Formats: sequence, C-alpha cells, structure tokens
Amino acid sequence: MAVTRSNLPGLLRAYLFLGGFILIGAAAVYTAHLIHRLNEQSRALSELFAEFCAITTFPAMESPELREVFERVIKPANFPMILTDREGRPFVWRGVDVQYADTIDVRTVASIDPKNPPPGPIRELIEDVHRFDRRNVPVPIRRPGEKMVFGYVHYGEPGIVRQLRWIPLVQLLALVAFIGLGYIGYRSIKTSEQRSIWIGLAKETAHQLGTPISSMLGWVEVLKERHEVQSAPGGAVEIPAAFFREVVDEMENDGERLQKVAMRFGQVGSLPRLEPQDLAPIVSEAIRYFRRRLPNLRKDIEIRERYELVPPVNVNRELIEWVVENVLKNAIDATDTKRGVIEVELARRRETECVEVRITDQGRGMTPREVRNVFSPGFTTKQRGWGLGLTLAKRIVEDYHGGKIWVDRSQPGKGTTFIISFPV
Repeated sequence: MAVTRSNLPGLLRAYLFLGGFILIGAAAVYTAHLIHRLNEQSRALSELFAEFCAITTFPAMESPELREVFERVIKPANFPMILTDREGRPFVWRGVDVQYADTIDVRTVASIDPKNPPPGPIRELIEDVHRFDRRNVPVPIRRPGEKMVFGYVHYGEPGIVRQLRWIPLVQLLALVAFIGLGYIGYRSIKTSEQRSIWIGLAKETAHQLGTPISSMLGWVEVLKERHEVQSAPGGAVEIPAAFFREVVDEMENDGERLQKVAMRFGQVGSLPRLEPQDLAPIVSEAIRYFRRRLPNLRKDIEIRERYELVPPVNVNRELIEWVVENVLKNAIDATDTKRGVIEVELARRRETECVEVRITDQGRGMTPREVRNVFSPGFTTKQRGWGLGLTLAKRIVEDYHGGKIWVDRSQPGKGTTFIISFPV
C-alpha cells in the first residue's frame, strides 16, 4: 500500500501503538530473564543450604553446642525443607504448608510404613517429599568420613521464587489489558472524532450554501415585489434596465458561489488535481468575497493586502481559496470591536524556499491552550460554529498540498497571525 499524506497520521498512531507494544514486550522478556536468574541463584543457595544441613546433621546430634548453631541456622530458612531417614520417614521439617505438622510425634513417625502412610499430616509430609524430589534431587545425609547414607534432605523452592513465577503471567495479562484498553480508547476517540467531523461537515455545508441561497431568495423577492407593482392597477411603471442587470449579475454571482461550494465539498475525501498557479489572484478573490460581505456583518474592518512577486506553486484553486476564506473568516470573527484591521501578505521565504500567506488580525487572540487545539475537530472559541473550518483547512494544506499551516503568533487581546506555507 502506498503511503500518502492523507493516511500518514493513522500510520503514525499505528507505529506508536506498535512501539509501545514492543517496549512492553521487551520489558516482559527482560523481567522473565531476571526471574530466571533469580531462580537459578535461589536454587544454588537452596542446594548449598541443603548440603550444609546434610553435613551438619550428625555432628549437631552429638554436640549440644553445634545443635544450637544448627537450630539457629535452620529455623530462619526461607524455603521448605524436610529431612528423612533412608526409608523416607520425615523427622525434621521447616517451611511446609502441612496443617498440624507441629503436633506429629517423632516416635509415631518411626513406626509408620513410608510407602503406605496413614491419612493425616504425616502422609501430607511424605507427599511433599515426593513433590520436592520431582523438582530437586535430594541431598544424602552421611556421617563425616563414612559413605553410608543415613537419610536425605528434601527441599523445595523458596516462597519468593514461587511468587516471582507469577510475574511474567501478570505482565502478560497487563499487556493484554493495555492492548485492549488502548484499542478501545483508540476506537472511542476515532469514533468521536469521526462523529464530530461528520456533524461539523454537515453544518459547514449548510453554512456555506446558506449565504448564496439566502441572497438568491432575496433577489427573487425583489423581483416579485417589482412584478406586483407593475401588475397593480395604475402600477405600470417602467423599470430601469440597470436594475435588472444588477439583479441578474448578483444572481449569477450567487449561482457561481453555489457551484464553487459544490465543487469544494465534492473534492473532500479524494485527491484533488493540482496545477501550477499564482497564489495572488486566489488570495485576492477570497478577500473580495469577504469585502462584499462585511457590510452585512456590521463590522467596520479594513483588509489590507500586500503582494510580492512569487513563483507559481502546485495548488487546487477552489480548495486553497476555501482555506484562505476559512482563515479570513476566523480573523473577522475574532475582531470583537466594530472597527479593526486585517493584514494579508503574500511573500516568498527564500530561506525555506516556500511561498507564504500571512494573515494577521487585531482580534481577541488565543491562549496557549487554545493555540494547541485550534486545528482539532470540534474545537471552537465562538458561541456559534462547529469548529471544522480550520480542521478542513489544515487537512487541505498539509495532506493534499504538502504544505503547512500554523499559528505563528497569538496573544489574548492583541490578535493572531496565521501562516499558510506552500513549497515552491
């Protein structure tokens, strides 16, 4: 699939999500490696401790002083351990989860058959012995200097190792939960964004079509009134041809405007045709459109223009005119006072080899937070509007024309400057 500017944001989000997944997976693998090393170290310490118990068992039985040391060392052992005789009868144990193990009488243990122990705590101890032996080889107990085996030390894993074994599973579940919540959140944001875009697009369409349609209906009413005057008794009055010429011209302008709006929205979602064009007439036409509308807005706003000689750039005329109109409309709406100045400058920036349209107003300005969100779908600082004009402008400029649009300067109470840049 070819990567275009229109699907680049989605690809970036996918790559970020994949990157997060890889990082968490790598962390889980590294943690599992550390746990494996801890297991090996714990196993080595357990074996060493079992060897110590096997070597010191007989000396501790014969020496009261050594027996005290033996008890002090073996009691705090942090892993389960059972000492048995050669037949498998347990006579010392530590750290086992056997209920009532402390009540077992050693003489009772000596009288049982280890291959067929009676039900109760002794059988549970012997079952633990078999379980330990399946994981770790028992350490034989010998009298110092003799080869004869008198018993065995059976040992299991420390409790901390058993707990650590669950960490990879917990991390895996956390990873799955992260992916699930991330996907749900992404889909929710995407759905909300699409809903906002479609609602805003519908409202923007109605707004764009409303002005020329209202104008045409107004001229129709004027013609109807003149017709009624002529049709009334004694109302045969000659109507100047200049009046009808004016009406026809205005209706033609409104019809062209409707056609232009239809062409603009018809190109949303498809790749527009770009041609090398001079931006000056496009910007001038957008300004002329708003100059004609300013009296109806009841604002005394002066739009100053300054054009430098710039090279042609590859643009779609209808869409770029739409962009300039959206930014100009934003500047006009931002002018709360009845009198204001909007400056429009077209220039070439040789250091970046770009042609820039700079639109500066003296309106209410924006806070840093508003600047960060000004191009987000549905964001608006006005009481009326759906916050889609600048969103569409950004998509048209950046995704369709490979340019950039940004807020160069904005300060509450001191106005805002937008820059629209196109590569030469």
